[in-house]
Amino acid sequence: MDQDGKKRVRAKQSDDEVDWLRDLPESLLCHVLLNLPTKDVVKTSVLSSKWRNLWRLVPGLDLDSRDFTENNTFVSFIDRFMSFHSDLYLKKFKLRFFCNLNGDEVSENAHIARWINDVVKRKVHNLDLTWGAVEIPPILYLCNSLVSLKLCGVTLPNLELTSLPCVKVIVLEWDKFANDLALEMLISGCLVLESLTLCRRPNDNVKVLRVSSQSLLRLNYNGSSYKGLHDDLVLEINAPKLKILKLLSHQLTTSFIRNTSSSIVEADINIGLGKKFDPKDLPKRNMICNFLAGISSVKNLFIAPCTLEVIYDYSRCEPLPLFCNLSYLSVDFYNNSWEILPIFLESCPNLKSLVVGSITSPKRRTSVLSGPRRLLSSLEYVEIESPLTGEVFEMKLVSYLLENSPILKKLTINLDDSSRKKAECELLTIPRRSTSCQVVVL
Repeated sequence: MDQDGKKRVRAKQSDDEVDWLRDLPESLLCHVLLNLPTKDVVKTSVLSSKWRNLWRLVPGLDLDSRDFTENNTFVSFIDRFMSFHSDLYLKKFKLRFFCNLNGDEVSENAHIARWINDVVKRKVHNLDLTWGAVEIPPILYLCNSLVSLKLCGVTLPNLELTSLPCVKVIVLEWDKFANDLALEMLISGCLVLESLTLCRRPNDNVKVLRVSSQSLLRLNYNGSSYKGLHDDLVLEINAPKLKILKLLSHQLTTSFIRNTSSSIVEADINIGLGKKFDPKDLPKRNMICNFLAGISSVKNLFIAPCTLEVIYDYSRCEPLPLFCNLSYLSVDFYNNSWEILPIFLESCPNLKSLVVGSITSPKRRTSVLSGPRRLLSSLEYVEIESPLTGEVFEMKLVSYLLENSPILKKLTINLDDSSRKKAECELLTIPRRSTSCQVVVL
């Protein structure tokens, strides 16, 4: 076939593809466009006469104020979109606004109130709002159609009544609340809530944060990065069906209470005391005791160095609970403090897989491995990651694992080039309790 013939074939194929797209039903086209930002949806209006007004029928709005040269144009576009087919149900309403409207807070609240009223009337399914210093009108918390709710940087009012019967997902990031009850009412008013993410800001007006839900499956809690006057005072969780728990707080609460059944399957814990552990502080000891008991049923556990330090400090005062279901453990420790890890491993009688890493810290501990240690009778797989500092890897941890793991099948060590050769030589001198263990240095 000559070049002209090939060009004609390609042209025909292109026309066929356009015809195929053009022949799609309008409802399907709108469904596809719903997954695009509105600025891109509007651009499709130049494709053909059929597409000219199609963007107005898409049941969703996804706008970012940074795509507009003027704030007033941004507001006008939203008003214009909401005026199109006002009887059309909305599946998505997503707005991101990153600057003030001429500093007029009253005007901003009026805009938000007007749009929220409209989307509630139009049976919105998914609402995602990033807009600082505005108060969300109470009507939103009585929306029967809402399935997912994400609020970032806004203020939640004091609520007298909350009823969100269909909401399954809530994400709250850097929001401010009228008081403790505002957040508590929001959560308790979602009867089928499955996933909750909380990223707190300093001075958010919440002294006692209560998460009470009979349906919650996943909780991701991220405490404020900077300590405010009343930040992270109390966190109380009552979620009997909780499966996945992730906690991050650089400023541990002065009172930490967990009320759940033994339902948790996976936990990722990164919390610290924020000050030196005091064995005489009985309320703190009781709090740690209740917390460890609450997560002792997990199967997969991820522990940060500061949390491992807390567990070790507590273990010097009280025996640790047994983690009988724990099968997979990923743990980091501070450099030169790996010796605190075996204390926790002895409470994991059925552990099969262990991933170990270390991070830089100025802290240094003296060895705590005095006397014989209990065998790690169930451990089968270990992966040890290279220290982030690039220092020669501490072979004492490898020696401990090889000498105390009778059924260990494979131990993998990830090292940089400068440490690999020395490690390979030292491994030849370490006795192994499991004769079938394969040691791999990468």
